[in-house]
Amino acid sequence: MIPLFSDQGRMQIDRIVRPGVLCAFDFDGTLSPFTGYENASLPQAIREKLVRLQSMTPVAILTGRALSDIRARLDFKPDYLVANHGQEGVPGKGKDSEKYRGKIDCWAQILQKALADSVRYDRGIRLDNKRYSLAVHYRKAADYDETESGLTRLFAEAVPEAHVLPGKFVYNLIPPGAPDKGDALLELMKAAGSRTAVYVGDDWTDEDVFSLESPDILTIRIEKKPESHARFYLETQKDIARLLDLLIDKTETAILSENTAGHQRKLT
Repeated sequence: MIPLFSDQGRMQIDRIVRPGVLCAFDFDGTLSPFTGYENASLPQAIREKLVRLQSMTPVAILTGRALSDIRARLDFKPDYLVANHGQEGVPGKGKDSEKYRGKIDCWAQILQKALADSVRYDRGIRLDNKRYSLAVHYRKAADYDETESGLTRLFAEAVPEAHVLPGKFVYNLIPPGAPDKGDALLELMKAAGSRTAVYVGDDWTDEDVFSLESPDILTIRIEKKPESHARFYLETQKDIARLLDLLIDKTETAILSENTAGHQRKLT
């Protein structure tokens, strides 16, 4: 992985950022500092920068949260708001995810019954049925290692067909065949008419985008992780403000350059 704020990183930003570039972001741990799942919110300073960026180019937020949840945590309306790891909010794809609701409800019932055994499972484990995916939170568990081992075994035994995405003190259970964030980003680029995109994330749930390895998508991870497929990284989540300032400046410059070139063509 390469530091974004390096000569090579800035060269890639110059190449990718052009009029109409889609700027897409994960929410938890990326736009919002990770302060616990229930407490996440969008800082005012970050919101203002996103609104400024959105005035010049399409902005998208892709999150694992349910659509109703993420909407309540934003104080602005991005051009695209995609939830449930790519299943909610993609233009023209709303009905595709309905077929997964029954499966998620079934998994929730099975796991809820199993987790009621307080001898085998920590009482700090919590299920979050998000209609199209199921989150199993364990931040409040007493022993993380033991809880992770127990949950991994439980998923393999009780819901073996689930696609399990690990996160920060959470496991996300996705129905087989369901679209992911990578699928969603490609659809958003089509919908926005964007030839290039920037995507910033911080977790394993973002690897579906990072793994696309498209030359037209600049992939950036919060914090360096050697095993990640993201090409560039930011040192910490606090660097998101600096990145937004850079995207605003580069987008403004790209639009001005294109307008100037268009004016000159008219004169000739």
